[in-house]
Amino acid sequence: LPNEIFDLIFRLVQRNGWIDPPPLPAEVTLSHVCRHWRRFTLALPSLWSVFRYDVYLERSKQHPLELCFDLDLFEEGPRGDWSDIIPHLHRVRELHVLSFKDKIDKFLSKLVEASAPLLEALTIRGEWQPGLMESTDSKWSPQIFTGGTPSLKYLRFDDKPFSQPPIQSIVHLRLEEEEFSPSMLREFLSLPYLQTLSIWGTFVTVPLEMMESKTLKHFRCGGGLRQLAQFFLSHVSAPSLETLTFHSFDFEGSPPSWIATIGFPSLHTLALVCPETADTPQHIPWLWGLMTTTQNIKKLVLSLSPRDDLLNAFLDALYGLSPGHEESPGIYAASTPWSDTLEELILDMASTDFEIGDYIRLTDCLPKLALIRATPAMKHNIDLFADLGRQAPGLHRPAEVQCIGDVESFARTPQREEKPILPLYWTLGPDWIDGEWDPFHFACVYNTK
Repeated sequence: LPNEIFDLIFRLVQRNGWIDPPPLPAEVTLSHVCRHWRRFTLALPSLWSVFRYDVYLERSKQHPLELCFDLDLFEEGPRGDWSDIIPHLHRVRELHVLSFKDKIDKFLSKLVEASAPLLEALTIRGEWQPGLMESTDSKWSPQIFTGGTPSLKYLRFDDKPFSQPPIQSIVHLRLEEEEFSPSMLREFLSLPYLQTLSIWGTFVTVPLEMMESKTLKHFRCGGGLRQLAQFFLSHVSAPSLETLTFHSFDFEGSPPSWIATIGFPSLHTLALVCPETADTPQHIPWLWGLMTTTQNIKKLVLSLSPRDDLLNAFLDALYGLSPGHEESPGIYAASTPWSDTLEELILDMASTDFEIGDYIRLTDCLPKLALIRATPAMKHNIDLFADLGRQAPGLHRPAEVQCIGDVESFARTPQREEKPILPLYWTLGPDWIDGEWDPFHFACVYNTK
């Protein structure tokens, strides 16, 4: 085989070893098969560019490095320690640092004045401490890599603010378990190259002024950020936005009169996960606003807890926006939102909460709906409802009902991974690090139980 094919095969074997590590690293095993393989593996710098020991740093020569440190499992010894990488930071392309036992400070303290011109992906996951970003004047102030990270495109960050890297070049930003001030939120949304923003936090005070995010394509917010969805819908202009995910959101008060002027013309996917919004009259105007600002979507994801009334609230709102209904406010769109565009619906909810009346109203309000993805139990109900309703004049039955999987029959385990319905169209970082515990994914109740 050509050397290029050997190179590709060996690197794939090595990456598979990161998921289920063997007793010896794959490259060590490969280098002991025979003299030919040993000579070949030692001549491949890329095979020796993803570990911390001196021998790997030496053998990788000037090849860009991809480094991952789980400091909770790391023991310094004669084979070297993590500080050995400091002289090699100029060629680090990926750096992922994990510690949940407060060991991360010592590591990051060595990076304060560092420069990493090739660094493209950075993960910092440490022990979260509340109350560190409560000041309304807080801003993102770089505390590490102050020498510059001009190539940094991806950041997953959930550590304390004293370890913040520069983010002006960031394209994909994933922030978890932090407290954010209004000025920080403005800073994130105004980043010049930002395309994906994921925020899972405990509290945020939203600003009141309007703002624009010209490059943002994918936005997720969840955790304890219940009012952030309301703010985003009424105060943020994002002409390039393609996907929008809200988790555990709620609405308060009445929507502003200008909400009808805000739209996301590029939006094609909306995901609503475990909302706090109930089927109450005071929420109907906000649901009108939500549907109007997202009126061109093609895919809708509803991931609801048992006995959640949001589906009924949406159906009520859809009927209210339909022509001929007096309760429809004049400030909203003349045509019914979603009716001309929505093609796919993902129902992640208990089948016992979905009745034939819901199905009839749903297909009546959404005549272009062609695909419903659901659990097998929900599919059984929908097929039954369709059979019962075939004689009803004007009833629109979806062309296909596709199941997600038998998610109600077995528990989700690391040994049995089902394809998640979330995140959708989310631009991930390095798959072997970024797929680890995505809170939005695990918030989909019936997708994980």
